[in-house]
Amino acid sequence: MVSIANTALNQTGRAVECISLVMLVYLTTSLGTSLLMGWYNSRAAIKER
Repeated sequence: MVSIANTALNQTGRAVECISLVMLVYLTTSLGTSLLMGWYNSRAAIKER
């Protein structure tokens, strides 16, 4: 993704749009992973008596 954004940046010169797109993809991936691991943690947690 970063390589594609770097190529687009070099060809178009639109830095803000390319960086914003990379940030959006990273944020989406990060939040998705966080939600998935939070769900898994609640399912795998040891239940107290």
